[in-house]
Order: sequence, then structure tokens, then C-alpha cells
Amino acid sequence: MPDIFLSYNREDQAKARLFADAFAAEGFKVWWDTTLRAGEAYDEVTERALRDAGAVVVLWSKKSVVSRWVRAEATVAHRQKTLVPAMIEACERPIMFELTQTAELSHWSGDRADPAWRSFLADVRQHLAARSSGDEAKGSDAPLREEPSIQEVYSAAKSKQSLNRRTLIGGGAAGLSLVGTGLIWWLNRQEQSGGLPGSTAPEDNRVAVLPFKNLSGDPKQDYFADGLSAEVRAELARNAALQVAAQTSSSAFKDRTQSAKEMADKLGVAYLLDGNARKADSTVRVNAELIDGRTGFSLWAETFERPLDNVFAVQSEIAASVTTALVDRVARQTSEGKPTKGTGRVSSGGTQNVAAFEHKLKGRALFESALGGQTDLDALAEFEAALALDPNYAAAHAWRSRTLSVLYGQSMASTKAEKMRLDAIEAARRAVAIAPDFADGYSALGFSLFNVGLDVKAAKTVFEQSVQYGRGDGDVLTGFAVFCARTGRFDEAVATIARATTLDPLNPTVFRSAGTIELLARRYAAALPFFDRALSINPKMSVAPSLRGTALMLLGRQGEARQAFEAEPNRVFALPGLAILDHQADQKASAQANFEKLVREAGDSGLYQQAQVLAMWGELDRAVAQLQRAYEVKDAGLANLYTDPLLEKLKGNSEYQRLLKIIGFV
Repeated sequence: MPDIFLSYNREDQAKARLFADAFAAEGFKVWWDTTLRAGEAYDEVTERALRDAGAVVVLWSKKSVVSRWVRAEATVAHRQKTLVPAMIEACERPIMFELTQTAELSHWSGDRADPAWRSFLADVRQHLAARSSGDEAKGSDAPLREEPSIQEVYSAAKSKQSLNRRTLIGGGAAGLSLVGTGLIWWLNRQEQSGGLPGSTAPEDNRVAVLPFKNLSGDPKQDYFADGLSAEVRAELARNAALQVAAQTSSSAFKDRTQSAKEMADKLGVAYLLDGNARKADSTVRVNAELIDGRTGFSLWAETFERPLDNVFAVQSEIAASVTTALVDRVARQTSEGKPTKGTGRVSSGGTQNVAAFEHKLKGRALFESALGGQTDLDALAEFEAALALDPNYAAAHAWRSRTLSVLYGQSMASTKAEKMRLDAIEAARRAVAIAPDFADGYSALGFSLFNVGLDVKAAKTVFEQSVQYGRGDGDVLTGFAVFCARTGRFDEAVATIARATTLDPLNPTVFRSAGTIELLARRYAAALPFFDRALSINPKMSVAPSLRGTALMLLGRQGEARQAFEAEPNRVFALPGLAILDHQADQKASAQANFEKLVREAGDSGLYQQAQVLAMWGELDRAVAQLQRAYEVKDAGLANLYTDPLLEKLKGNSEYQRLLKIIGFV
């Protein structure tokens, strides 16, 4: 396996030899075509060396830029992240490489003390070290990615026709860097030549942002690369003309063990935005690449290197470039799509304080780990640290609100819980006040008003605003869909969750929510495939087994229901189902024992679940009494009060109806 693969045009062989000799003198194993032995198949040996090399050094010259083999080798190297180019003669490089950072060595005559050579050599060493580290982490048993062969890349390069660039649409062009116009040029060229292979108009606006890779060498910096891709994704999702796969689904491919085509197929998108990030000292370097999900070929790539305090400009530049390019393709399909200019802020709700941004990213990574307990408290501390540095950071306020809402649901101390409840609502209100067009702020406020504030009417207005600003955000849509189902708006709930599953096809939470909607609509059989899908994606997921058990129980399939409840990891949801099933089976002692366990283990946090059990037992007065107690402590379970099938027997109870009016359901 060579350390370095040298790609060049035969007419530049004398210059290429200088590179080969200099690398060899540094102890590197170099492959270039002069090492071919008689009888060897040129294409097979070349491709094997190209794939195996830790770094592919492409020498750009007037001859090599028109060489289809050099371009093909450069494209394959770029796809596998091994490209390290150098300019040996002034020339116009192929468009997809024109803006990639390239060493200027046209003056170099082989002097190994030359500062420009030493700098380039350092880049090659760093690239090899990163590649070696990545290979070790990947392991020998990792499945191989399906990459196009060099012959396929060569053929694709050969078939491209040179066409004129068109005028950019909309007002976003003025705010774009040259990288944006380069991407537009490529896409327009494809459009004029008949479109991308296999493209279909309804899907041409679907894009997934894969989690950016962390190239810092420090696994503790993963949050920064992941957070950067999340911010770019959020910026893209703000554009009504684009459909952006949500974060959870995109994150399923963090390890890149599948080909681009396989990932795009599973995500249901036409394009993938891939990238990596390296944060070192006061500098951030980001590589971004747009990939055609139907062919696996790279359409555009760019390297951004900025001072760390300009990380926000990098995010905006990436998002603006991709947004404008894709909107240009789908502009005929919608009158709403307008390019988003890079403004220097990550999105509405962002910050210009780098330290605050990092605290928010760390907090979000902790919160989304879904480990609960101390992890949620650690996340809260990070959001509060971010706000200490930038009190007007709307996104940090929104995430603080979500975290407080979750902690509120876990708290059993009434005085502590009440403060969390009020703080959760206030934090979300602050996010909306700071950024009036920030979808996540409205979503967080709707959630807190509904689930911990128990104010249906106020939550309704806010949730509808969240969709207005975040119609391309799967998380925002899911929150709104569940709210609609819990308030009896089932047609809206079904339509909205269908769009969310399109945007987030690998997110178990979305499918659990889809099943919940069918369950609340009393379509129990229809709910089961959604719960099964959620659990197939995440077999350890909580709540989904108990919801599935409820659907099975109401279908009269008690044996299967018991298995589902026994598989539920959260006992607050498992014990009510078991208590109900035991009662139905006339095992009253066992039913009572499970009910007492629920009371003992959950305390006031399980008042709503106690009411569910009592209602199904037919003890309606006791059930209503527990619901009234639940309202006094603002039990979040009451968000299910209006459409909960386990409370069906209470529909004619006047106290139950009064409680519905107080909360605002009717």
C-alpha cells in the first residue's frame, strides 16, 4: 500500500519526478506509473494503488487539466478524502477543483529547503496522519463503501459537455461567494443538457446534510463537527423550496459505511451534503461537498478556512451556496423559494459569540444523547453557560426550555418542579422575543405551554407559528402533528406527520409519534406498523412498547399486549398496562400489586397514569380525583386528556368535562 499516489500528465513527467524523489527522500512510499512492471494491467494496478494510497497528490498543469485520467483520479481521490493537489503551472483547473485549497509550487525546482515545499510536505503529513487514524478507528471488519470505479468516473468526465453559464435567479446571488456561482454553473450546465441522470422533478429539492466528520484527532471535538452540520441543516430547512432530511435520520449514517447512493435511497433524497471540520487553536477549516445521490458523483466541493470567530460566516456560505443551487433547480415548482443570503449568523436565533456557540453545541449533544438524569442537568449547565456569554442567544434559550421541560417531568419535588415549569415557559418566550422568525423557538414554546403549562389555546397559536417558519424541519412538524392529534385535529395530524416521515425516514421518534396519532384516533390496527417500525430502528426505545401494548390490548390481543408491556423499559408506562391486563384477566391481587408499585415508584409524577388504570378498572370517581390532583401539580400527562382511549369511560363525567374546559381542549 503506497503512502502517496502521484497523479500527473505524461508531458509533465520531469516535474513529477522531482515530487516523487523528494517524497521518497522523506521516507514515503510513492506510487506513480513509472513503477509499473511489464505485463501488469495498467487500469487495474492504477486503480488499486489509487484506492490504497493515503494521499493522492495531483499535479495541475495546462496538460493535466484536460487529461480525463488525471481528472478521474482527482475525482476518486476527492470522493475518498485523499486529495492533496499542487499547482505546477498556471492554469484553469476543472470547476469542481477550482476553489479547493491548492499548493502553489509552479516555481519549485526540487529544492527541499524551499518554504513552499516544506509547507506542502507538512500538509501531506497531516493528511496521512488523519487518514491513518481514520483507518484504525474504522477497523478491519468495517464494510467497504461502494465507490464508482475509475473507469466510471473517466466515462462520466468524458461525456460532460461544455455549456454556457446562465444568469442566477432571485436576489441571493449578490450575497454569494464564488463557490456558490461555481455550483450554480455546474447545476445549470446539467439542467441545460437534460438534467441529472435518473432525476425526477418532485424529488429534486430533497437534500440530506450528513454529520460532518471531526478531523481534529480529538474525539471530544465531535460535538463541534456535528453541531456545525446541524446549523447548516437548520439554515437550509428555513427555505420553503427545499425539503431537508432531519438530523436524526441523517445521523444514522455518521460512520459512512454505505455508499452515497444507498444513503440517499434510504433517506429519500436527491442530494447529500457531506463535509468535515477541523478546529485547531483559533482556526476552523471546513470541507463541504455536494453529492448526487443517484450517481454517487461529487457535484461541487469547497474548503473554507477562517479564524474561529468567523465560523458563522462559514455556515452561512455553505448554506447559501447549496440553497441557491438547489432552489435554482426547483424554482419552477414553487413560488415560495427564495435564496437565503449569508448574513454572518448561523440562522435566525444564532449568536456571534464563539464560546457561547460551543457551549450550546455541547449542551445539545448531551441533551440528544437521551440518557436523562445527570446528563440532562449537564446539558442545562451548558445552555446556561452559553446564555451567560450571550443573553440574546435565542437557540440557547430554546434548548434550555426543552431541557427544563424534560427535567420537570422527571421531578418529584413539587417546589423544585414548579420553578422548572415556569422557567421552561419563560425561556421559550425569551427565544421567540429575541428571534421572531425562529421555528425552534416557537416549537419549544408550544411544547412548554402545552405540556407543562397545560394551556391548549395559547399553545395552538404558537405551534401553528412554528410550522409557518419551520415547514421543512422534521422535528418541528412532529411536535405540531402530535399536538394536533391530542387536540382532536386528526386530519391535520396525519398530513403533517406524513411530511415529517418523508423528511426524517430513519427517526424512530417520528414513527412512534405516527403510531401515537393513529392510536389516539382509535385506529389501533393502523398504529401497530408505525410502532413496529420505530422499534425496528431502535429496539431499546422507551414508551413505544407500552403504546404498542395499548393498541394490542384495545384490539383484544391480550397475550401480545402483555409481552409488549413487559418489554417496556420505563416502568411508569409498563406498570399501568400490566395492572389493566391483570384486572381484565380477573387477577385482582396482581392488578392491585402493580398499581401500588406505580404509586410507590412514580409518586405524583404518575398521577395521570394512575387515573388511566382506575378509569379502565371502572372506578371513575377515583380516576377523576386523580386527574384533578394531576392538574393541581400540572402533571404533563394531562396533555393526553382529550383524546386518550384509556379514558374513554370518562366522557360522560361532568368533572372530567370541566377539566377539559379549564385546560382549553373544549
